[in-house]
Amino acid sequence: MDGFDRLLLVLALAYVAIAPWCKVEESFALQATHDFLHAESTRDVETFDHRAFPGVVPRTCVPSLALAVTSWVPVRAIQMITGGAAATKASEQVVTRMVLAFVSVRSYGRFREGVNAAFGSTVSAFTAIACAVEFHCMFYASRPLMNVFANACAMRGLGWWIRATATRNERCVDRGVVLLTVATFLLRCDVVLMLGAVGLHMLATRLISFRRAVWLGGGTALMTIATSVIVDSWFWGELVWPEGAVLYYNTALNKSSNWGTSPWHWYFSSALPKSLLFAYPLALVSVFFERRVRPVMFVCAFYVGLYSFLPHKELRFIFPTLPLFNLAAATVLARAWNNRAKRPLVTMCALGGLCASAALVIAFTMASAVNYPGGEAFHRLHHDAIVAPRPGRVHVDVPAAMTGVSRFGESASASSGWSYSKIEDLDVDDFYDLGFDYLLNAHKVVPGYDAVYVASGYDGMRVDLRMFPPLRAKTKPEIFIHRRRRGADQS
Repeated sequence: MDGFDRLLLVLALAYVAIAPWCKVEESFALQATHDFLHAESTRDVETFDHRAFPGVVPRTCVPSLALAVTSWVPVRAIQMITGGAAATKASEQVVTRMVLAFVSVRSYGRFREGVNAAFGSTVSAFTAIACAVEFHCMFYASRPLMNVFANACAMRGLGWWIRATATRNERCVDRGVVLLTVATFLLRCDVVLMLGAVGLHMLATRLISFRRAVWLGGGTALMTIATSVIVDSWFWGELVWPEGAVLYYNTALNKSSNWGTSPWHWYFSSALPKSLLFAYPLALVSVFFERRVRPVMFVCAFYVGLYSFLPHKELRFIFPTLPLFNLAAATVLARAWNNRAKRPLVTMCALGGLCASAALVIAFTMASAVNYPGGEAFHRLHHDAIVAPRPGRVHVDVPAAMTGVSRFGESASASSGWSYSKIEDLDVDDFYDLGFDYLLNAHKVVPGYDAVYVASGYDGMRVDLRMFPPLRAKTKPEIFIHRRRRGADQS
């Protein structure tokens, strides 16, 4: 790792410390990683979280298993250091996320190695700088999303492709094809758009023959699918290829729109500007200044353009394009830097744009730091004797589970007296009759319970010129901890 890799790693780890909890879209891989870490035998899979809460479509367990195996040694080391005295397993969640952050940053470094081979060290350096002054790349680098796992694999494949465009080395081509194929058929089926765009470029520039592309890509796809079917069928208890099920759900059934829709231009007009910041306009104009970057922007336009036809849109769906946009922007920044003596004003404007992006990153970080009230409340429940003087039965409602509650926040000891329930669709009058000692929910008042703590969540930004920095995140009460009123009736 070079100095820029270490800078990105520090940023990624800082985001883990600032926002250690995970939201609902990250919960499957997070819970699966927890369950693998604490499984004593293969039979324990029947007690895993996914069996009780399977979700809408199955996802592969392979990256969670790999993350658990990779994190096992540092997790056990922390347990030995603390003597197993930790109240919860929250430190394990932090460790696993740090491990994933390292993997993501290292993949970005591999991508930059390809950039260095094709475009030079200055462009490679600015590719890292562009990423450092953006928020989403490093903030999500440690988050156990399938998109993040797929992005880590795809970045390495894209790095080999970019290297191959300059060296025309057959081994680089093969590695790029294999990695993008694995990312597609194991981790995220939508990476097939990236694979298709890169494949078209390879065929058009004779980097690979059609026959070899079919043989190498098809063989890798079959091996990847076979691996996924074997491992995931054991995990889910039925014959399944998860990414095939996801592809069928999102395309053939087109049910992804059940989770909300956005206009066709949303990626171009909202998601990319918010994610890339100053790098976005630079990437768009790069095609006029650097001929070598045009294939990169073609791949970005192909991927985002086709993805825009799906009505349900989320920023994480286009994660694989962000490093490519940064590369394109870096070519403009490098040109400005190399000509700084001739055009100092252009250089100053470029530096000003990077500083403005960094300032916006600070605002995004402030907002994200207060955006996980469920995780904060769950942590307080186990670590504050005033809030919870004794262990008991805990009910977690949907808003709390969606904003940070996970099995990593549960008691570290099976005999501690804590137990947990996530039964849904209960009325406020049901909790007391069901005998719950503590509640984490969005209700301000629950009959038979006292509200003993409230965790606040993000509610916009405010400007206060009397403080530094003058920008502050506003919060509002979101998740309440209720303690059962002993010996009292519900009234």
